[in-house]
Parts: sequence; structure tokens; C-alpha cells
Amino acid sequence: MNSSNSTIKNSTIKWLLVFTLVLPSVWLYAQGKEPVKRAKFPDFKSRLDLKSIFFDNPQARLDGPRQINTAPMNNGAPTNIANPTNGGSEGGIPAGEWAALISSTTIEDEIKATKLEIDKIVGIPGKFKGGDYQFARLYFSNLAAMFGVIAEYDGDVRWKKQALGARDAFGKAAANCKVGTDASYNESKLRKVDLEDLVSGASPELKPNPDDFTWGKLMDRAPIMQRLDIALEERLKPWTSDASEFEGNIETVLHEAEIVAALSEILMKPEMEDGEDEDYMAFSNRMKAAGREIVDAVKLNDADRASKAVGEITKACNECHEFYRS
Repeated sequence: MNSSNSTIKNSTIKWLLVFTLVLPSVWLYAQGKEPVKRAKFPDFKSRLDLKSIFFDNPQARLDGPRQINTAPMNNGAPTNIANPTNGGSEGGIPAGEWAALISSTTIEDEIKATKLEIDKIVGIPGKFKGGDYQFARLYFSNLAAMFGVIAEYDGDVRWKKQALGARDAFGKAAANCKVGTDASYNESKLRKVDLEDLVSGASPELKPNPDDFTWGKLMDRAPIMQRLDIALEERLKPWTSDASEFEGNIETVLHEAEIVAALSEILMKPEMEDGEDEDYMAFSNRMKAAGREIVDAVKLNDADRASKAVGEITKACNECHEFYRS
């Protein structure tokens, strides 16, 4: 037993001596080797000539499978697509050509974004009746507009089966939200639930008003003008103020431009206030054309072209307000 312990002890001492002698030699050899020379990482920050090639915020352009709107511009003959309502436009595009103005993606995103706003304001009765009913009118009108477009949309778009009922239900809620009362609040709560069901994929019971639809009956002009003002003043103007802002917000610029084009078309519906007035139609057509110009600028990544088109929208709005005030 003692002999075995002695053997193990001697073996251990041998290995310790080996490591003590060999490891320092290896370390000294490594220190004597010439270090490997590696190339430095290139510096692109100071390369002004690359600004037009690389984007400051590529994620905004490349995130996920979503594509920039590729719907063709409407430059051909009118399509002969059945229209489920009698809300055709004599002043702008015929019903059934909405895809030339607004993509299905923009419609869906607008409805989802509007839902988030309604969630904020339909919750506390006192706050609603104290002033938030005015925002409810804006957002329910916007929903009515989007579902009205869906009902006439020439192509695949979500909620098409529920569009007529949703259009009329949200339009009625908007009309009732001209005042802040218990009745308007309670109806807003019901429509809020319906909207949650629609967005989550359910099909709430929303029946359209039979044979009673016109765009003028569906909504007033004032909430549409409010939404256009948000698009122009709060979003498009700052987002096209320079090339960097344009690059960083390019998808949302596209979204707002299509909203402007679609709402401008609704303003020209014969049943809308001043919808058949030639001067009013001219101003609305200028806004619609400028919205489409911004869409083209996004596709070409042309910040300057987008900025000029936003300027045209501003000019059309200002001239229209001056004209109808005089």
C-alpha cells in the first residue's frame, strides 16, 4: 500500500516538472513570433460619394416581407368591375378603381391604427363627454371612409364581406358623436367592440342600410378635412423636410400619400358638400394628383420630388380655403 502511494507521488512530481519546463518555453516562442497584420475595417461615414448608394436607415426599407405599393397607376381605360353600392364618382375616378389610389395594405394599416386611437378615447364616460367625443367623430368617420372604399375596392382586400355593414355602422356612430352624450358614448363602446372583433378576425353582426347609401349621408366633410390636415401638417411636411427624414419614414410617407389621394377622391363624390362644384373639384384633383406623385417619388426614392408634391398639396389647400372664405 505504501509502495503504491510512493509510485503515484513520484509520477505526479514528474509531470509537474514537465509542465514547469515546457510551458515557459512555449510562451517564449509565441512571444518571438511576428504578430499577424490584419486589414483595418473600412470607414464609410466620411464617404460623401456613397450617400446616394447606402441608406442611413436600411431597416425601414427592408424589414419583413412587406413591399412598397406596386399597384399600377390608373392611366388606362376604366375597368368594368361590378360596384356593390351606388356611390360612383362623376368628378373623379369611377367606383371600382380605388386600387389606383390606395393599396390594400394601406387600408388595413389605417384601420388598425384608427382602432388604437379609438381604444384611447372610448373608455372613460366623463372624459368622452367632456371633449373626446370630437375625436371619436373623426376616427369613426375615418373608419367609415376606409370601409366604404373596401366595399367598392377592385381587388383582394381584407374585410370585404363585412365592409357594407361596417361602413354604415361606423358612419352612424360618427354622426352621433357630434355631441357628447350617454347615447353617443354607449354606441361608441359597441362600435369599439365591433372593431376589435373585425381586427381580430371575427365577423360581428353589422347590417348595412338597404338602398340608402350615398357618400354624403355616410360622413361629413369636416372630419375628412381633419384627417387630411393630420396627414399634411403632422406627417408629410416633417417627413419630407430633407432626404434623411424621407429615408427614415419612407413607408409611412407612402401610407399618408395614399390616404391623401383616397380622401381627396371621396371629397369629389357628387353627394358630398360642394362635391360637384367645378372649382372645388379642381382643388381636390390637385391634392389627389400630388398624393399620387408622392407615391411615385417613394418608388423612385426621390426625396426632392416628394417634397415638391407635398408643397403642391399645401398650395391647393391654402388656395381652396382662401377661395371659399372670400
